[in-house]
Amino acid sequence: MSTIADIAVDQVDGWTVVRLNGELDMTNCTYVRDELTRAVPSEADGMVADLSGTLYLDSAAIEMLFEMARRLGRRRQQLKIALPESSPLQRVLQLTDVQAVAPIHATVAAALTA
Repeated sequence: MSTIADIAVDQVDGWTVVRLNGELDMTNCTYVRDELTRAVPSEADGMVADLSGTLYLDSAAIEMLFEMARRLGRRRQQLKIALPESSPLQRVLQLTDVQAVAPIHATVAAALTA
């Protein structure tokens, strides 16, 4: 049984903004990764992954973020992450050094202007 993950995609100022709500884990990461890969057109500057509505990330989800950063980098695009500083997921992203491949910003607006 897979866990709940809701994906909403918008195009904003040349960026694909993807809002990920719910839980991201090994039961749905393949689906989420495939959706994210399809969501970013080749002419986009990159993707902003809005994790403000994400409740849980496991190691498969962390690996998916690294993989998305690598895929986008090969296309000369960038992955940015939007996550409020108060989110408990901040610690997970710090411990796994996600910011080494994708800068983390407090809001989508901050990510878009950085």
